[in-house]
Amino acid sequence: MNENEAAAGRAPASTPERRFRARLLAAAVGVAVVLYAVSVPIGAAVYGVNVAAMFALALLTCGAIPLAVRMPWVAAVAASVSANVFTGLSAGSADAPWPWPVTTIIAAAAMLIVAGLTRPWWTGLGSWAIVALPLVPWGFRDAGAAADAIAAAAIALLALAAAIAIAARRTIARELFQEREHAAEIDERRVLVEERNRIARELHDVVAHGLSLIHVRATSAPYRVEGLPPEATAEFGEIAASARTALGEMRQLLAVLRSEETVAESAPQPGIPELDALIDSVESAGVPVERSIGAGLPDAGILSTTVYRIVQESLSNTVRHAPGAAASVDVDRRDGRITVRVVNGPAPQGDARVTARAERETGGGHGLIGMRERATALGGQVEYGETADGGFRVLAVLPAGERPDDEERP
Repeated sequence: MNENEAAAGRAPASTPERRFRARLLAAAVGVAVVLYAVSVPIGAAVYGVNVAAMFALALLTCGAIPLAVRMPWVAAVAASVSANVFTGLSAGSADAPWPWPVTTIIAAAAMLIVAGLTRPWWTGLGSWAIVALPLVPWGFRDAGAAADAIAAAAIALLALAAAIAIAARRTIARELFQEREHAAEIDERRVLVEERNRIARELHDVVAHGLSLIHVRATSAPYRVEGLPPEATAEFGEIAASARTALGEMRQLLAVLRSEETVAESAPQPGIPELDALIDSVESAGVPVERSIGAGLPDAGILSTTVYRIVQESLSNTVRHAPGAAASVDVDRRDGRITVRVVNGPAPQGDARVTARAERETGGGHGLIGMRERATALGGQVEYGETADGGFRVLAVLPAGERPDDEERP
């Protein structure tokens, strides 16, 4: 917030409002320059005002137009002083309006339009009063002067009214736009929460499977291993009890996350071993896919499920938004990271991928949001965007952790 806005108790103008005022200022300067070039010869030749004085008066009259963008009250006073001094110095004209020439009427109307567009209506009305009320004494000169004064004041008032109406419509449009933005933000947050809940429900199945294995092995250890001391048997019992408790707490957590519309899944969560079947199903839908699945990848667990879901969402987007386009899937493990790369070319129609960018964020299974959330949960990252040929690329880099065969080592 700058000093002027802080002193006036106003919030800083938004970027669109600043752009509007900048364009308005440029237009006001243009109008002022044209009127200045016309006012001086008219005032000197038609109304008999001294040329030097006319230069100064025209500068005040025309300069009030751009000045009204920032200081409408000062601009109104300047225009009023200039108009009254001009009237006092002019000799009048039988063929031209008096007490204001046409150029002064236009300048006053332009100044009030600027004030009406940028300030509250009462500021514009006050500016009109400052400019128009001094016309009253000059109107008593004769009937012609009274008619000209009334016409000048009416023209200025009509210009102000039009500006106030336009400003009111702009305000309504701006408020509607802000409401739509707010609604879109709320909807985006809702989608994000729903996607996180969906991911959490999936991860519950993965973690629950691991806890079940711990419980089973801890419970069966005294029967599988002969000669265990009582202390070890008791330790395995405590491990089994902890696993049962953790499973119960996870079921309670899942009950909180599951909405009334959620259908419980009975099948185990898919992982990297199921990628070939997934790709085969995509190819059966008419999308040729080149695949490269590296070695040393986890067969199960959260990381395996995350890789599967990223590939699944990427290929689903290809089927929906670039039907018939060739795609490639590359999953590799090196340097302690798992890299997932899914790339597809442009659709045969040429424009399906480009027009679908906005749909991807809010459509279907919220693919890109889900990818981003899954990768972030594991400490990884996802990048996506259009390729040079009009296709689309998804690149995910996930920390691999320990190798599966290392976990079995003591």
